[in-house]
Amino acid sequence: MENPSANGLQSLSLHNLAFTVSDIEKTIRWYETTLGFKVLTRTAFPAIGAQVAFIQSSNIRLEVLQAQNGFRIEELFADAPNHLLPIGNKTLVLQVNDLHTATLELEEKGVTVTFAWKEVDLTGRGDFSTMIRDPDGNFINIFQKDPNE
Repeated sequence: MENPSANGLQSLSLHNLAFTVSDIEKTIRWYETTLGFKVLTRTAFPAIGAQVAFIQSSNIRLEVLQAQNGFRIEELFADAPNHLLPIGNKTLVLQVNDLHTATLELEEKGVTVTFAWKEVDLTGRGDFSTMIRDPDGNFINIFQKDPNE
């Protein structure tokens, strides 16, 4: 819960998540059609040689960057669970009220070839998730919200 009178690190909150992609146009279209994101702004960052788009769905804001001369490190995109072995950023984690319905909607949108798994209980305690990949192979793990939270 945010404290509006807090200052410094006590006022810390998430602004957005950022990641690089190979084709910003393709990525924007995929996030729009698959997950319902909308473009907020687009610009160039000449100082770092990148095109950038801020996209948002609900209260989730992503910063998608396409850098000049970008390259891929294959170990970061290994199939699950081996994607956890390289140290670094792993997965965009989202949550929904009804995972089964969300999984069916993803299938209807044609993302079936990008599923890492569907409705798997990761902990054995009812923490079900469906994990997919975006066009660049970045993982998106979708959990069902805990009704008690």
